[in-house]
Amino acid sequence: MKKKEKKNKNKHKIKLYIFLINMNNIFVSIANYRDNVCIDTIDSLFMNAKNPDNIFVGICQQNNEEIDMDCVNNSKVINKNNIRIIRIPYYDAKGPVYARYLCSSLIDKKNEKYYMQIDSHTIFIKHWDQICINMIDEIKTLGLSKKPVLSYYPKDFTMIHKKGDKDNYVPLINGVEFNKEKQVFNFKQAVYTDTKGTYIKTPFATAGMFFCETYFLNEMPFDPTLDHLFTGEEILNSIKFYTNGWDIFVPKINIIFHEYLRNNKPKYWNEPKIKFDDRKALNKVRYYLFNNDKNSDPYYGNYKLGSIRPLEDYYKFANIDINYYKRRRLIPITIIIFITIVLLSYIFFRKIKNDLFFIR
Repeated sequence: MKKKEKKNKNKHKIKLYIFLINMNNIFVSIANYRDNVCIDTIDSLFMNAKNPDNIFVGICQQNNEEIDMDCVNNSKVINKNNIRIIRIPYYDAKGPVYARYLCSSLIDKKNEKYYMQIDSHTIFIKHWDQICINMIDEIKTLGLSKKPVLSYYPKDFTMIHKKGDKDNYVPLINGVEFNKEKQVFNFKQAVYTDTKGTYIKTPFATAGMFFCETYFLNEMPFDPTLDHLFTGEEILNSIKFYTNGWDIFVPKINIIFHEYLRNNKPKYWNEPKIKFDDRKALNKVRYYLFNNDKNSDPYYGNYKLGSIRPLEDYYKFANIDINYYKRRRLIPITIIIFITIVLLSYIFFRKIKNDLFFIR
């Protein structure tokens, strides 16, 4: 009987141990378009993790297999069972948002509590995994938010070994600017800010780094219909997080480094075999930014904005005068309508004049 009791206790301990491990599992989403640094990203991710066995990676690789190196097969990572990958030809790429949607399909929601999104050219600090989890826990413990997200523009690769660089000086986005061509908002360049060991709340979620609990996917799943969207991805994610009740914080120390200057490296929008057309996706982003009439939503479905907080409150928080930009967007339309009316009037009256001439 005693032996059976010991066995049962051991079984319970093993189950508890497995449960505790699962509680700290992290899924990392990596969208990769012909990126030769992706191999380094994966190696850095696992080698710098405190608990590498708790890290699971989902990759959407869009390579030219004739000349590009496979980022998993060439990785130094020993436990490749923790890496899941979707491989599609580079000429079938539909942009980063669609690739991130494919990455999100690789997650095991039941066993991977945390979700991290990064770009495929990223280097990690030591024990980044435990640091991120501790930050999420601390934000909750301090009562700052029940649904926190860590997000920011990371420091550049060149800062990795720079002497005198302080970890607590973190890039902070200080506003938006209106993209006249795309008619959506871009984030302004980030400014180095001393966090002083605290968490700075921000309205801006970046695409190159965010970390939160996986259940956000139940509230705002990735939209597979945003083909070729690049400009507009971040502001759309930001308003979705906000309206679903998530709070975005800049991490109090720098967690990753990012390669920004990628000159002479493949860009999918420059690929002749890809028909780059972001108009449909941009129309959808503009709708949620400027209209968002839930009673006549042409995009109504799983990918709409949340209902916990109104979009108007987001614009106040982000210091965006949305009515000004609505009027600004109408100016070109108004000018076109005015010119059209003048031209039609001119043609009409000229025709009448000619008709009167012939009558005479």
